[in-house]
Amino acid sequence: MQTRAALTLAGCFLLSALVLGDDSDSQEAAAKKARLKTATDHMQLFELRAARPEDAVALIDHPLLTYGDSARSNENGTLWAWGKSGRPLAVVELYQHTGGADWIHAITLTSTAKVSLKGTVASRWVPEKAQIAPVPVLEAEPPAAKEPQRLRQLKELARRFAGHEFWDPENSRFELRLLVQPVYRYSDAQAEIQDGAVFVLAHGTNPEVLLLIEALGKSLDAARWHASFARLGSAELHVELDGKEIWKVDRAVNVVGKPTDPYWLFTSPAEAAE
Repeated sequence: MQTRAALTLAGCFLLSALVLGDDSDSQEAAAKKARLKTATDHMQLFELRAARPEDAVALIDHPLLTYGDSARSNENGTLWAWGKSGRPLAVVELYQHTGGADWIHAITLTSTAKVSLKGTVASRWVPEKAQIAPVPVLEAEPPAAKEPQRLRQLKELARRFAGHEFWDPENSRFELRLLVQPVYRYSDAQAEIQDGAVFVLAHGTNPEVLLLIEALGKSLDAARWHASFARLGSAELHVELDGKEIWKVDRAVNVVGKPTDPYWLFTSPAEAAE
């Protein structure tokens, strides 16, 4: 009888633990959903326009990536982009410092055309020059005819790139990690982009460099693979292809840059909870 009672009691404890575990998972899922809604609502406050003032550019309605970086006290991180067709025109990293309320935005230009952004701060982002400059990826097979095969090619090409940065403390070197899945896929035949993907080189999962790999050409048969880069971090950044450095940028001016730069870091207050 004692053994049977003990087993019954153990079963009750196990059931309670499972119920509590399910409840905890549900609470975390609800909290995650609430955080995502808060970030989404905040992003809706911004308006990006192309060269002509009437050319409003749509925000992609979901984050390309969610992340956290406890080593650098960053939390509630999301990655967003404008432009629902073709190469995104701009990408922004949105996050908060651990325990802080303000939103921090690191915005970077991924278009070769002029854009402007206005939103929750008095200053407007109006980058004066582009930073995307596609270069051929040498010793790469031509783009495959079928989309699944091209996705495999894109991933294989991305693995040939590596990055590192110099950042605090004491300008230490940090190796960047390739996130092997592209965060966004696109094409724009009119712009001679037959296929393209955005990859991330990250500190952990915190985006520091965008790697854009594209099949450029008048047709898929004539296209060849090219790569270009956009910074998402203020650090001194380096990217190598097959062990040879092909891209480097110095630290952003005063860490944040300027609203006329293709990369700009700015803050805005969090909206009051309803």
